[in-house]
Amino acid sequence: MRQKLNILFAITFYLITLTVSGQEQLIFNTLEETISYAIANNNDLAKARKNQEIILAQIAEVKGQVLPQINSSAGFSDNFSLQQQQLPAEIFGGEPGTTIAVAFGNRFQYSVGVNVQQQLIDFRLFSSIKSTTALSELRELQTLLSTQDLIVNVIQTYVQIQVSQKQIELLEQNYKRTDNLIEISYAKFQEGIIKKLDLNQLLVNRSNIQTQVEDAEFGKNQLVRLFKVLLNIPMSTEVQLNENIEDRPPYPLGSELLMGANLQYQQLDKSIELSIIDQKLVKSEYLPTMSANFGYNYLGQANKFSDFDPSVYQDQFSGTWGLSVRIPIFDGFQRRKRLKQKVFATEQLELDRATLQLNIKKEFDDASEQLILSNSQIKSQELNMDLAQENYEGIRASYNEGVANLSELLDSEFALRQAQSNYLNALLQAKVSEISLLKSSGKLSQLISNLNPSN
Repeated sequence: MRQKLNILFAITFYLITLTVSGQEQLIFNTLEETISYAIANNNDLAKARKNQEIILAQIAEVKGQVLPQINSSAGFSDNFSLQQQQLPAEIFGGEPGTTIAVAFGNRFQYSVGVNVQQQLIDFRLFSSIKSTTALSELRELQTLLSTQDLIVNVIQTYVQIQVSQKQIELLEQNYKRTDNLIEISYAKFQEGIIKKLDLNQLLVNRSNIQTQVEDAEFGKNQLVRLFKVLLNIPMSTEVQLNENIEDRPPYPLGSELLMGANLQYQQLDKSIELSIIDQKLVKSEYLPTMSANFGYNYLGQANKFSDFDPSVYQDQFSGTWGLSVRIPIFDGFQRRKRLKQKVFATEQLELDRATLQLNIKKEFDDASEQLILSNSQIKSQELNMDLAQENYEGIRASYNEGVANLSELLDSEFALRQAQSNYLNALLQAKVSEISLLKSSGKLSQLISNLNPSN
């Protein structure tokens, strides 16, 4: 699992050309280069990696509790006013029945000590280590899932940009055709062959197409800005995508659903494992714990503050070691109730897993059927575009000769634009279905893992 994350740090900008022509420009020659750049630079993915590093540090922190805990201490005190106690004076040769004030202790006191604690038996600590390890694996899956989502978003945006560009090109062709037709029709209007209403209809059509071109350009610019956000590219940098997605052969998908390879399923499966460990954590509270301790201390006392003159010090050394055992007996049934909560939480996750299996299967079947349908529609709409183009050219020639009326020509032009739109929609839907099928089948996660040859 850890090796899978190496791809997130090893992939760099490879094969990306950087040129300067008035402003910075990034040229991506293939879709793979685009994905590699996004993985290396996306901020959300970088944040996911930082979360993984935090988890690794937390694991090391928990494991550190298994090691001996060693503390040392040192102290100095100046008892400049010693406490006095009243004692019978006759003890010191005084008059019987009277008392005398006597100060006990030394003015200066120095202390140095070391204390060692070692856990010998603590089942809760052992379960905590397993819990943090499982949590680390869960975070790794989350990072892989973030990588997968990023790849899906990059591919979809890449495809949408190119489809939008294709749409703009077709609309511009339609605009030029309509513009040429207006010139011809204007001459016919001057000659009295057609009515002013017919010419107005053409002008309205040209204006509508111009609006569609402007809307398509705005939509494409929005997609380009989203693309730059995904790849963490400055908005001022121009981006050029060289690979034509229409020329790219589809990835061999097959028809197999790899449920265990689906990252969402793996993530929920790991959450269930973590929930079961949480149950063991509560159960471990019923078990006794044992620890060992060792201490060694030095105490020095003197009434004179000298330069460590041994003759004025009273040295005392003391040392202890021992074992302590803690045995839980009764806690008011708190542990039992906490355990029930953990069991119920695990059962909820298991129900979520069953629901997720159904949803993954549904997504896989939907994407499979949609891909078949879209590929079929691409072929039929390509044929429709050719037929619509041929029909339009024929009716246009007849219109120029005065045989066909304007209504027939406008109908054929609308049919052509509709066939073009249907083709673009089928092309976009086919590419989206392809990536959805890769994602739901689990093959995309395998591709991410296989990017690391050492894995």
